[in-house]
Amino acid sequence: MVTVLDRCNSGADGCEHHAARMLASLDRGRVYPLPDAPPGAAIRVFQAADGIRPFCWLDGPRTRPSQLSHAENRARNGR
Repeated sequence: MVTVLDRCNSGADGCEHHAARMLASLDRGRVYPLPDAPPGAAIRVFQAADGIRPFCWLDGPRTRPSQLSHAENRARNGR
């Protein structure tokens, strides 16, 4: 449904669910809809990634800013 690009423009295509997981784990990643994607697919991926912790499949306490979602970091910083 979408293509996720990293900051070096390397990319991967994927469904909305897996693309959101990937985007959440990238620094300065971007998402673009594929030509046959349903309307709003890239926006849904971007919004979902905001609340997903990066590398969420790793165990252990996750308290550093780099281990939290963008939404959690904004809440911690009062934004």
